[in-house]
This record gives sequence, C-alpha cells and structure tokens, in this order.
Amino acid sequence: MKKTTLLLTSLVLVVGLASAAGKNTPQNLKVLKFKTINETKQYMKTVAKDLGVKCNYCHDVNNFADDSNQKKRIARSMLKMMTGLNNEFFTWKDARQIRCWTCHQGKSDPPKKK
Repeated sequence: MKKTTLLLTSLVLVVGLASAAGKNTPQNLKVLKFKTINETKQYMKTVAKDLGVKCNYCHDVNNFADDSNQKKRIARSMLKMMTGLNNEFFTWKDARQIRCWTCHQGKSDPPKKK
C-alpha cells in the first residue's frame, strides 16, 4: 500500500512539473527559436514597437497560437526575409543587423519610396 501511494504521489508530482514546464514553452513558433514564453514576449515587444502596433494587430490575444490572421503569416515571411538578409549579407565582424525598424520605422506599413 505504501509503495502504491508513493508511486502515485511521484507520478502526480512528475505530471504536475511537466505541465508547469509546458506552460512556459511558447506554442506554434514556426520561425522564431525561443525556448520560453518570456524570451518570446521580450522579442515581440520589440517587433510591436518597431511596427507601431499592439499584439492584437497580428494575434488573437485569447489564442496566440492561432494562425488565422493574415498579418501573422506575412510577419513570418518578413522575419524569414530579415533573418536571411542578416545571415547572407551582414556577416562581417561588428556588422549591424537589420531588423523590423530598418524598414518600418514605427509604422505598420513601411514608408513609400518618394
């Protein structure tokens, strides 16, 4: 009886810890490579500032993993483009990397060429 109780208690503890650890793991990241929700949030705050938008511009704030917003799909493409450019062209020592701000400058749509 004691072994069964100990086994069940251990199982509940392990499942509880795994569940708690899963709550800090970002869901549905297809481009970004962050390990925790906090890392993801910090980066996304920078992106939101660079575009002058709030989270709900791209996300359903009740379900951040939802992909139905086209702006979220476009943002993924833009992140791939930015990462590709940085990895291919800005490779010298101390090279400044481009980021969302480089083109968007605080606007959801980049300024049009004059």
